[in-house]
Amino acid sequence: MYRPAAASLPAITVPAARCRLRCVWCGDPVRLLTGWLLACLCLFPMARAEAQPDVSRRTGITVADTGAKGYRFESLKLASADGARRYRLRIAVPERAIPGGHPLVWLLDGNAALMETDAALLERLAHAPRPPVIVYVAYDNDLRIDADARAFDYTPRRAGAAGVQRDVVAHRLNGGADDFLALLRGRALPEIARLAPLDLHRQALWGHSYGGVFVLHVLFTRPEAFARYAAVDPSLWWGEGHLLKPDHTQRQWPRPPPRVDLWVGQGGTRRANASPSVRDTAVVQALRQARRQAPPDAARQLAQRLREAGLPVAWRVLPGLDHGATLGASLPVFLSEVAESSASDDQARRQ
Repeated sequence: MYRPAAASLPAITVPAARCRLRCVWCGDPVRLLTGWLLACLCLFPMARAEAQPDVSRRTGITVADTGAKGYRFESLKLASADGARRYRLRIAVPERAIPGGHPLVWLLDGNAALMETDAALLERLAHAPRPPVIVYVAYDNDLRIDADARAFDYTPRRAGAAGVQRDVVAHRLNGGADDFLALLRGRALPEIARLAPLDLHRQALWGHSYGGVFVLHVLFTRPEAFARYAAVDPSLWWGEGHLLKPDHTQRQWPRPPPRVDLWVGQGGTRRANASPSVRDTAVVQALRQARRQAPPDAARQLAQRLREAGLPVAWRVLPGLDHGATLGASLPVFLSEVAESSASDDQARRQ
């Protein structure tokens, strides 16, 4: 179990009473429309902040079905190379073309992300300076979270692991992250590029929980693949703290380096350290035990090491929200930042 040393990285607290953020890397206010962030964060009352995510929830009707002004939706279906998993990508394409092409944002757990996206958010993005093409990467079913499939696709194969690599939940397999990245970049991207002009220098990857594990794995192994990486409450305890090993950040980074966003909810530490209940299932007890493989401030420590390595890192805190609630709270902020980003800033980073 890896235990990093203490660090002093300042946090960006995202309070419910304020509607403007500041970026760690530039210090300037991020241009967000007044009021919508407050409304987004206030949708998560304290009672829900302690709730566990329900992986049995169904997707239901989403904005991909009902539509939104300024965007159209396309669909792409793919299968994994071994045929064991099938994917449905819902792609939100801006109706308005922009010079230089659109940013491209990949959202993991696409069904869950769709459930947190409404028509009002897409309409705001459509009127922003650089509306992104948004790819909701989901499995071809109506589960909000397909826990078994994501446990394989979102986790890397660890060095020295022979044979079948099992998850902390024993019936789930791990180790498919590299093949999953190859599917996104090698098979999905060419199809998406036919739908709208893209700026492939401005791709962003967003993931929550195990999705955050995938985001960080790609950052550490293929940092040039995306210009921005957002890991929301990543499961840093996975693999006995595999992602916390110092050698992941001690490497040559591309120039300009990618941007990194690390989000955490303040409710998660209390839940992770809570005493087990006799009513807990074996799965919950296994997860509780696994979470002890990483210290409560593991994400902050990782953010500090990435900054010391020269990467622009935004460390963000969502107070009063537990692990599950951070997914929906982070999404509109992240998408709006991508849409509001300055083309001149991007050009400066490339030089």
